[in-house]
Amino acid sequence: MSALDIDEMCPGSGKPAKLHAAMSVEEFDDNYFYAAELKTFARQLGIAVGRRRKLELEALVREFLRTGTAPPAKSEPDRRSGGSRDRLAAETIVRAYVDDRRTKAFIRDLVHAHVPTLRDKSGQWYWLNEWRRTQLQAGQRITYADLGNRLLELMRSEGRLPRIAAARFNNFVTDFWTDPTNKGKTRADAVAAWERIKSVPGPKTYEAYAALAPNTGGGAATADGK
Repeated sequence: MSALDIDEMCPGSGKPAKLHAAMSVEEFDDNYFYAAELKTFARQLGIAVGRRRKLELEALVREFLRTGTAPPAKSEPDRRSGGSRDRLAAETIVRAYVDDRRTKAFIRDLVHAHVPTLRDKSGQWYWLNEWRRTQLQAGQRITYADLGNRLLELMRSEGRLPRIAAARFNNFVTDFWTDPTNKGKTRADAVAAWERIKSVPGPKTYEAYAALAPNTGGGAATADGK
């Protein structure tokens, strides 16, 4: 099961807090809510759900909680791989973008035409897609050459790219494996640790999990609870 699969599963038990329109952004961020819950809540707030990703829904809910108003912006929909799509050429204006392997390979080829040895960076496609959506929502006219130039900037940037704030499970597992005290543990142990930090109020980070007292389920927990 992938990180995204776990992130989208329906809850099997109660949560420390319930979604409500009067909650603070801090309260929202200190608890964990599933995609199905967010979609239902967003509709109640008057937010158009459509085919929005969980990351987008979380950002729109935060905006409502800050302002008290349903965000009017509409996301730029991606085309499904089986439908109409842009011709993949540097000069093509981005109108019917398809986020698939074929498109990624083409944009990567544009990058490698300038720097053949440049290697992929974790998170580059997420941040490229966020840049593309931002440009299109602002009414900017961009081409696939522009996408290639933006990807080149991301791949050449120093150090790691910024973390995807809402992808908390992915970030948690990365930190779990970075901690030398978890050497020899399994993916099931990492998932068990994630389930435990989700069950208590507060930040859903590995740092918060490691700080939990042993009797609250932190520290050296394993998949069988030992």
